[in-house]
Amino acid sequence: MSTFEFPLLCTLLLLSPLYSNAAAPLVSKANNKSNALVNKACSGGTDKPACINYLKSNPKLMAAAATSKPLEFALAILQSAVDQAKNTHAYLSKPKGKLSPQAIQAYNDCKTNWDYVASGLERSLKIIKEEKGYATDTTDYDLKMNLNSGRDCATLLLEAKIQDPVVAKGLENAELAVGAADTILEGVKPPKKLD
Repeated sequence: MSTFEFPLLCTLLLLSPLYSNAAAPLVSKANNKSNALVNKACSGGTDKPACINYLKSNPKLMAAAATSKPLEFALAILQSAVDQAKNTHAYLSKPKGKLSPQAIQAYNDCKTNWDYVASGLERSLKIIKEEKGYATDTTDYDLKMNLNSGRDCATLLLEAKIQDPVVAKGLENAELAVGAADTILEGVKPPKKLD
């Protein structure tokens, strides 16, 4: 090492903690705001640890939380519910191998049910996006009712003595997402319409 490189290396080593500490408060402040929004979303009566895990495991949701804009965060969560419903529907559309006639019927009915869940959630997302929140009296009710077809599917599978962890996880994730979005949207005041 030359005489010039050694002092330069020492200077860099001495100054590097100053730069990393200067950036830490900015990162920490953003993380605190994201965590606060995630905690708020998961405070509405759902399984809080599962809800927090669901939200934090999705980078798109954490990016939306980092904006500290509740409506944007809620819309991102609802989009994740739509995506989950579409993924579950796609899974149900694939052949399942040799099954009993009752199981075949249950899976066919579930495929239809999850199509309803996906299209209903998409419709609710569109309305909430246009209204910038819950502007009408039934928007929140309609959002939650979209999950009924997924629950009906779970009942059909249970009656056919089928335990399908993919479908069960799909319903759990969709319920977590809708519950979290609903909790956030309850605090979002849409703009007043001019009559």
